[in-house]
Amino acid sequence: MPKFNPEPTDIQPTAPRGRRAMPAEKSAARLAEIAEAATICFSESGFRRTQVADIARQTGVSAGTLYLYADSKGALFHLAVMHVTRQPLNDMTLPVTDPGIEATLHVLTSAVSRRSYWPELSDALASGKAPDLGVLEGIGGAVYDTLTAERRTIWLLDACNLDIPELNTIYRRNVRGTYLTDLTQLMDRLAAPSWSAPQKSIAIRAAVEIIAWAAMHRRRERGLPDEYQANETEARNAAKRCFASALLGMAD
Repeated sequence: MPKFNPEPTDIQPTAPRGRRAMPAEKSAARLAEIAEAATICFSESGFRRTQVADIARQTGVSAGTLYLYADSKGALFHLAVMHVTRQPLNDMTLPVTDPGIEATLHVLTSAVSRRSYWPELSDALASGKAPDLGVLEGIGGAVYDTLTAERRTIWLLDACNLDIPELNTIYRRNVRGTYLTDLTQLMDRLAAPSWSAPQKSIAIRAAVEIIAWAAMHRRRERGLPDEYQANETEARNAAKRCFASALLGMAD
């Protein structure tokens, strides 16, 4: 984990940092609460700006209590990554220590690789044909489902990738890079000759952003009318239809 000098306002440990025996159920529940709080704080403020004190406050405990469960900001970030990728926390030794950036990235990369495969896109590429409306709607629906399921991982990556260079590499290569490359190859079969390579890249990215807003960002946008939040089926259908229509426009 990148080593940053503690901010002057950050609270340093005041409690003994040795391992303590605590009731298993209470420890597991509290660790889950801390992991959730860390996820919220890092996803909102990024790695650099999040302080241990922020996570303690979000959890509703003192900094001293927090350090009984995680011994550093790096350990808290590892907990957040474990949490959003749905890894078990029950067997972790307390206090959780920072395993290093490589171990944290391994957890993240493994999860992203497993969950960012879309058979609909692979099948469309394998067919050798230009996609039609039904094929593109199928791809759009698959993208929507993945982004909906993995939105908390993506929010965490989005907030922290510029603070941690290694994380930025994963974000660009594993989260965005693969599917954008595959979509570009597919749309090359449909796009009219008048579409330049930059225009195609922008159009594909814009189509994906339609899905991303409906699947993820509308859930965090404040002040939206209730109809934007209420019906998941209608949101998915609208998103995949707009995605497909936007890409079909490249045939002109």
